[in-house]
Amino acid sequence: MVTVDKKHVSTLLLVEAYSEKHKTEEKVAFFHKKYNKNFDEFEKMMRADEENFTQYDDYMEWKAYRRYLDNIDLRIKDLRNGSIQFT
Repeated sequence: MVTVDKKHVSTLLLVEAYSEKHKTEEKVAFFHKKYNKNFDEFEKMMRADEENFTQYDDYMEWKAYRRYLDNIDLRIKDLRNGSIQFT
């Protein structure tokens, strides 16, 4: 039988979450650099301009990455606070 410490599992999950966060931040930075705008500025531009399907696709992807970053940040916060449950 293998015994695993809750702290060890929590640390591994935290490392994985930070890795995901880093990859996602790189995606967000790509769009920031591509359009030379932050997301809020880009969103305003999208609402003001005529439809551009390429930009709209980028907008949707960028928005999804931002939401995913928020979820990762919550997961990291929970893991750092010891909020982990095993089933």
